[in-house]
Amino acid sequence: MRIIDALPPDTQIRANVITLGEVEAGHKMNPTTNQRKRDEYTARLNEKFLPEAINISVNTRFYYADLMGRLYRKYPPAKGSIGKNKTERYLLETFGVDINDVWSVAVAWEHGLIFATHDKMERIREVILASEVQFVCWI
Repeated sequence: MRIIDALPPDTQIRANVITLGEVEAGHKMNPTTNQRKRDEYTARLNEKFLPEAINISVNTRFYYADLMGRLYRKYPPAKGSIGKNKTERYLLETFGVDINDVWSVAVAWEHGLIFATHDKMERIREVILASEVQFVCWI
């Protein structure tokens, strides 16, 4: 959170519920880390982002679908290679796209927000216009 702390005080930063869920899942999946530090991090995250968290709306599905369609047109799977419930594995294994990233970018696109991330998201950035979503990479 050092990058966030270094921003001007009037900078509005919002997280979506998907990102907050990923943090929670990480804590549940990795119980070997320092519990006190995790609790402190969660408390700070909740204080800073939970009150203004961006939810997925019924309209988010259109942005998600558009983005998925663009990915599949640019990187089509071999005919018949994707069976039922294999889309997420195809995205990740073929070109390193996490399905939660697709949803998160769709949320940013829907709300006209700048998308700040530590991930490069190269494939997503290849199919979305800068006028649709502007990315700030915090690597």
